[in-house]
Amino acid sequence: MKRIALCLATLLTITSVARAQLPKFDTSPGKWAYNTRTEIPGMGSIPISFEQCVTQKDIDEGRNLSAQKDAGIDCKYSSPKITGNRYVFTATCAGKDMPEPMQISYDMTATATQIDTKMVMTGGNTKAMGGKMNMSMSAKRLGGC
Repeated sequence: MKRIALCLATLLTITSVARAQLPKFDTSPGKWAYNTRTEIPGMGSIPISFEQCVTQKDIDEGRNLSAQKDAGIDCKYSSPKITGNRYVFTATCAGKDMPEPMQISYDMTATATQIDTKMVMTGGNTKAMGGKMNMSMSAKRLGGC
């Protein structure tokens, strides 16, 4: 169970920091609600929901939740395809708690008040969880902080 918690914490951190090296999305500061669902082979679906106050500084720095360096994760991004408010790209992330780099394929749509993301992850800590994980995240601006 500890391994699952570590893996989920890593995945949430990676999903939140993907923005750090990509073009800034046209999102608005305020209170945001996040809903994630992670599909782990043999374990089913794991939902996680939380709320976060996002400041203009967070947006200006290209991050909504936390900084990559704070999480000890280093991601390199490739194959970006941007069409309007849709972002499709691949990330290769390495970290001190990962036995090997994790490959993540993203398909993300962002507006000023909504972000929807679908991810497929392989490598890293996913090997201990069946080799592949699917994750979806929806974030919605609720109003001011």
